[in-house]
Amino acid sequence: MPEEDDRSRGVFPDRSGWRVGFALAWCGLLALTAAASLILGGFSTARGVFLAGAAAGEFVLAVVSSVLLERTVFHHVERLRNAVAQGADGPLPSVKGPLAPLTEAISARQERSVATLREAVRDREERFVQVERLRRALEETRANLESNVQYLRTMAEVSTVIAGTLDPEELYRIIPERVMAKLGLNDFCIMLYSRETKRLVAKSVSAGGGTMPAFTLAPGEGVAGKVFTTGEPAWIPDVKSSPDFLHYGGRRTDVRSFMCVPLVSKGKNIGVLMLNHSEPNAFEPELLPTMRVLASYLAIAIENAEMFGFVKSLAEKDSLTLLYNHGAFHEKLAIELERANRYVRPMAVILLDLDHFKEINDRYGHTTGDRVLALVAGALGAHLRKTDIAARYGGDEFAVILPETDLSSAAVIAERIAEGISSVRLDIGGESVISFTASVGYAACAHDAPGRGQILDTADRLMYDSKRRGPGGVLGVQI
Repeated sequence: MPEEDDRSRGVFPDRSGWRVGFALAWCGLLALTAAASLILGGFSTARGVFLAGAAAGEFVLAVVSSVLLERTVFHHVERLRNAVAQGADGPLPSVKGPLAPLTEAISARQERSVATLREAVRDREERFVQVERLRRALEETRANLESNVQYLRTMAEVSTVIAGTLDPEELYRIIPERVMAKLGLNDFCIMLYSRETKRLVAKSVSAGGGTMPAFTLAPGEGVAGKVFTTGEPAWIPDVKSSPDFLHYGGRRTDVRSFMCVPLVSKGKNIGVLMLNHSEPNAFEPELLPTMRVLASYLAIAIENAEMFGFVKSLAEKDSLTLLYNHGAFHEKLAIELERANRYVRPMAVILLDLDHFKEINDRYGHTTGDRVLALVAGALGAHLRKTDIAARYGGDEFAVILPETDLSSAAVIAERIAEGISSVRLDIGGESVISFTASVGYAACAHDAPGRGQILDTADRLMYDSKRRGPGGVLGVQI
C-alpha cells in the first residue's frame, strides 16, 4: 500500500540513494586530493607525488569499501526493506554481519508487536462475543417480560370478568366465551361437587366448539376424581399411557392430551377444571401453573356466585313454606309472560285460598296454622311439574305459574291440587285430626291474547267467585 511504501522508504531508503551519496563523497575527496597535488607541484615534487599516491589509495579504498558496504550492509538493508514493504508474516530474513544484532532486535520487536496486536484482537473478539451473548440475553429477557406482561394483562382481564359476575348461571355461561376462549382453551370441562348426590357434576362444558352429554364422577374415580380427592393436579401428555383416564365415561374417545387442576376455595376442594386436546403432547408443562392460578380465580368466583345464589334464593323464598314469596312471584310471572310471547307458547296461572283458615288459627293456634301452610306447600310440590313455579302469595293464599300450559291442562292440574289439599290430614294430638280445603281459580292465555297482562287478576277474581260458591271449588277461564 502507498502508506506502507512511504514508511518503508523512510526507515530503509532505496540502495540507489546510498550509492549516489557514497560515490559523490568519495569523488569529492579524490577531487580535493588531486587538486592539492597539482597545487603542490604535481609529480615534480615529493609532496605532489605523495598526494597523487594518496588519491590513488583513496580510489582503491572507495572501490573496496563500496563493495564491502554493498555486500554487508546495503544488500541486507534492501532485503529488510522489501520484507517490511511486503508485510510478510513471521520473523524478518536472517542477516549476517554487522546488521545481525539490529535485525534480531527489529525482528524481536516486530514479534512482540504482532503478539500484542493478536492479543488485542482476541480480546476484542471475546468482548464482541460477550456483547453478543448479552444482546441475546437481553432479547430473551425482553421477550419473557413481554410474555409475562401479556399473561398478567390476560389474567387481570379474566379475573375482572369472573369477579364481576355473581349469578351462577351467568357465570357458567360466560366462562367458555370470555374466560377460556381468551386463553385459547376451547375444550374444557368444569365439574363441581354436589352435596346432594355426593358426586362431581359437570357445570360448564365446551368440547372444542361443540357440546358434551352430561355426566358425573364419584370422588376418587378416574384421573379427575383423584385430583379432586388429593388436591394434586394431573398432566398427561398422552392419555394412552394412563389406564386411569376414563374418556369422560366413554363420551370423549378423541381426547389424547389431558390436564386437570383442583378448584380450591378457602382450603376446600369444590371441584376440578379439566383441559382436553385431540393431539398428544398438546399442553406444555408451563401451562400448569397458569391453570392453577385460573382455577383459584374460578373457585372463588364460583363459590361466591353459589353463595350469592343461595342468599338470593333465601330472599326470594318464604321461610315457612320454602316457596317463592310475593315479590319473587311477580318477577317470575313477568319473565314467563315474556317467554311465552317469544316462543309462541300458552301459559296459565292458578290462585288458591285456604277455606276457613282463620278459624283454624283461632281454635288451634298459629303454630298449628303454620303446620297447615307447610302441608299445603307440600301438596303443591307433590302435584306440580319441575317447570311449574309455586309461591306463597300472602297469608293463606298460594299462586302457581304453569309455563306452556293450555286451559285443559291447567284444569287438570287445578283439580288435582284441590283434591290433594282436601285429602291432607293433620294430627294435632289425642283424637283430633284437622282437614281443610282450598278454593281455586285459574286462567289460561295464548301468547298473543289481548288481556294476557291481566291473567293474575282474572285468576284472583275466579278464586273469590269459587269461594263464594262454597269451600273446595275450582273455577277457570280462557283469556
